[in-house]
Amino acid sequence: MGRLVRRVPAWLPGVLLAVLAVFRPWFEAHMARHMGIELPLLFAVGWLSACAAGPRLSSWMQPWNAKGLAAMVLTALVTAFWMVPAALDLAVLDPVVGTIKVASLILAGLLLGASWRKAGLVIQAFFLFNWCWMTIAVGLIYQGAPQQLCSVYLPDEQWSAGASMIFWAVVVFLAWVPGAVKGANLLGEGRG
Repeated sequence: MGRLVRRVPAWLPGVLLAVLAVFRPWFEAHMARHMGIELPLLFAVGWLSACAAGPRLSSWMQPWNAKGLAAMVLTALVTAFWMVPAALDLAVLDPVVGTIKVASLILAGLLLGASWRKAGLVIQAFFLFNWCWMTIAVGLIYQGAPQQLCSVYLPDEQWSAGASMIFWAVVVFLAWVPGAVKGANLLGEGRG
């Protein structure tokens, strides 16, 4: 994943953001597309922007982002906020909140993308495990809720939205594991 991410052309995040803007009404017409496609893609735009910016961004952030902690806390808060049903409603109903959603998710992806490698294995594991656990728990709540959680989405859309959240939590965890195992092996060899 590291080699693939380092080769991001500077134009790619902007093109992806333009495509997202064109398809925004389609994404937001269904709860699962909103939560399972649009939100992760906005985050990915930020992450890709950090990759395109290169190490200068990480260096600029270093004075206030030791070991990536500030960026990871902000990312956890932003992603948790957009899991709240009322926040999704407001993002669809109010253009200002919709713009804040886009900006906050891109910023979270940018900050995390610039901080991830500097965080190290233990800090990555702490935040990743907590994010995955929270996302799976919220996904299960969406799937099992007997009442309508979002006023702009039908109750039968909640199950698929919850499934998409669980899917992303599992995918993110599985994508992280190979690098974590490799990092743990390198740490073990360094001590030996």
